Amino acid sequence: MDLKLHIDGARIFNASVALGVPVSRLVQDADSVSVCLSKGIGAPVGSVIVGSKSFIAKARILRKTLGGGMRQVGILCAAALVAVQENVSKLEDDHKKAKMLAEGLNQIKGLRLNVAAVETNIIYFDVVEGAKITAETLCKNLEQHGILVMQESPIRCV
Repeated sequence: MDLKLHIDGARIFNASVALGVPVSRLVQDADSVSVCLSKGIGAPVGSVIVGSKSFIAKARILRKTLGGGMRQVGILCAAALVAVQENVSKLEDDHKKAKMLAEGLNQIKGLRLNVAAVETNIIYFDVVEGAKITAETLCKNLEQHGILVMQESPIRCV
């Protein structure tokens, strides 16, 4: 059987930094990888797909068949290049700030949060039913400190 392995690398740079392992090692056994340039590293839009020459040739045909593609994307490519060259190195600090925020949130009575589960820059937590603080009040207080979150449950900060 000729089974292929594709890795959805939407947050591959975050995983690489959190694990202390180069991206190349994380994807070495994959036949193809998609990398999102807007999640985690701050490009305004875009993703890339990596694979063999024949795979990329087929992907281009399929993309055009399905109507994908843009003209004059140079400005977006420039932003993506800056994100890759400059923002990946900032992820470690981003992860530390998320951990610090999680530890601070964990001090608030009425929140359910697993600080140990915060390994990158994503934090999930809930407001416990019957708590003195409401999700609405918490979100407003966080906003006053420049932290914007939606009142979904669980609350997700990235």
